[in-house]
Amino acid sequence: MAPRFRLSDLFVSRYMHSNPEYRKEGAELLKDVTILEQMVKIDVDQGVREAAAKRLAELNAVKSDAELENMKGVPGR
Repeated sequence: MAPRFRLSDLFVSRYMHSNPEYRKEGAELLKDVTILEQMVKIDVDQGVREAAAKRLAELNAVKSDAELENMKGVPGR
């Protein structure tokens, strides 16, 4: 049986796709923390929620590393 999709799936970003596999891929590419947080909270598919949470953790780690790097040049730190 072929995967089902909605016509609107042709016009939306991957993270909004009706197929959870596409939403997982979309989560892995997103840089928008707000959208990822919403995906973690409300997506019906656990795999999508986990992918969004993983991506959030990656982005937070990168942000923390960048902040630490910036602090090295600040006097008194």
